[in-house]
Amino acid sequence: MRIPSDRDELKTGRRAFLKTAGAFIATLPVSAQPKPPPRFGLQIYSLRYEASKDLPATLALIRKMGFEEVEVSGLYERSAADYRRLLDDNGLKAFSMMASYGQLDKDVASAADDAGRLGTPYVVCSTLPQKRYMTDEEARSGAEFLNTRGEALAKSDLRLCYHTHGTEFAKSPDGTIFDTLMKRTDPRFANFEMDIYWIVYAHQDPAKLLRRYPGRFPLMHVKDIRTNTRLGGLPRDVLEEESVPLGTGIVDIPTALRAARETGTLHYFIEDEAVDATRQIPISLRYLANMSW
Repeated sequence: MRIPSDRDELKTGRRAFLKTAGAFIATLPVSAQPKPPPRFGLQIYSLRYEASKDLPATLALIRKMGFEEVEVSGLYERSAADYRRLLDDNGLKAFSMMASYGQLDKDVASAADDAGRLGTPYVVCSTLPQKRYMTDEEARSGAEFLNTRGEALAKSDLRLCYHTHGTEFAKSPDGTIFDTLMKRTDPRFANFEMDIYWIVYAHQDPAKLLRRYPGRFPLMHVKDIRTNTRLGGLPRDVLEEESVPLGTGIVDIPTALRAARETGTLHYFIEDEAVDATRQIPISLRYLANMSW
């Protein structure tokens, strides 16, 4: 029989504390319970140059980096079923699939079929028709489009989101054009993927927007903007090198992510548009691993 030591007493005390703390946490309302940090996936567009040359090797690299979840940006001339096999072979799960406006407009059934074969629950409309910055008329038409296509996808148990690009914040009778999109989309059928890069690029605050519309952003692109980048232009004005590793640019990553976690964002995808994304992504992962929640 071993005589209990001071260390044993400390262990016993720690176990008792954890048991008591755990019991207390379990009694809290779900909204008040501490939430674990989110799991981060990767938007495969980050490695578009590599994927266009060798998709299987690119998916293997994504898994080697430590990712388990991805967002599919394109099929790279493969069938959705073939793409799914490559994902499965590399231990990757697609939670979102980007779809063009044209595909959703002309053949929403094909988008549903691709998403079903990929096994992803979300389809993301990558753009809506607009000449430059979205107008009130374009927003109203876009909202109607999202509602009808989202309702069609819902019949296949798919959820539609629209990806923000920062062109949706001109003034409108509802506040901004984005407010018009929110007001006129039915949350049963159409929600949003927040790209925090483009939100900041449009001189907006991601955290404030998330809190203004809780539950409407189930998906998020997590990315950072190079210091001294000129803001407020169009996406076509942005240079690839203005996408920098998380925590090295001007986006307040921690505040945006905490707000997202508090307001119902479900899936987070790192997106790095730089040519040397393979070098930058590990830096972003280290930043997230060391971030205080």
